[in-house]
Amino acid sequence: MEKFTDNLKKDISTLVINNDKSKLINYLDKLVTKFELLDYDCGRLHPASNEYNLIKFNEWLKGCSNKLPFNVFKIGNSKLPFLNFSTLPGATCPGAGACLTYCYSFKAWRYPAPFFSQCMNTILMMENFSIIEDELKKIINTAKFSKLDKIDFRLYVDGDFANYQEIINWMLLIEKLPKLAAYGYSKSLNLFLDLSDQKFKFPKNYVLNLSNGGKFDVLHKFLKDLHFVRGNFEGLPVKKGTKLSEIKKTYPNKKVFLCPGVCGDCTSIGHACGNLDTFKDYSIVLPIH
Repeated sequence: MEKFTDNLKKDISTLVINNDKSKLINYLDKLVTKFELLDYDCGRLHPASNEYNLIKFNEWLKGCSNKLPFNVFKIGNSKLPFLNFSTLPGATCPGAGACLTYCYSFKAWRYPAPFFSQCMNTILMMENFSIIEDELKKIINTAKFSKLDKIDFRLYVDGDFANYQEIINWMLLIEKLPKLAAYGYSKSLNLFLDLSDQKFKFPKNYVLNLSNGGKFDVLHKFLKDLHFVRGNFEGLPVKKGTKLSEIKKTYPNKKVFLCPGVCGDCTSIGHACGNLDTFKDYSIVLPIH
């Protein structure tokens, strides 16, 4: 059997973002044939395999099942212990620039389920946001979240706001769910600036970090004073073994917080990126080796 390569996943990603379902299904059907899966069903394949997740995704696209093949939202892990949401990286990032050369999100594609989950979420964002809304309301009413006064929610671990309507849809939904403490990072800064200029009302329970390395970094100065903007978040290329004191010298006379890469307890008062009260106007810097 031939190898399921990253190039194949890039082809699938392109077809997803082009929003032509018939071409996408046709391509996936050819992969099913190529990988000799015509006589298989998911029950005979390992759940962690590319082939298993390919069949699940393709059957959903064809309408063979009304059940979503993957979870829309992830609960989190030791590194990111928050409720979170993702779409396809790169393809949904209109503001991406140099960051594409070191984007960590593509590394998740080595795991089949996250990749096909990103594909599913990207399609839902384009075609049926109401499903995403229903799934979010459902999950925050589960036993794990229903008794909490505040639910940390990271919007777009992978991917970004692809257009104006996506920002509007999410902001209206977040406003309807005041228990959410939503935050995220974006390079789609032109979209945020335009909506702000149009007097769009951003909810009080959303915090935006201005992500560096994109096409619109020059717009930071026009966005930094908006009430929902915390400040800059940037990846800083450094040599392995560089001391933190040396990194701080790169930012003289600036308020700087060095990201340890673990979101749950990076400070004693909660995570810095979602904290407008303490970390407003700080540059939060993530060293990249």
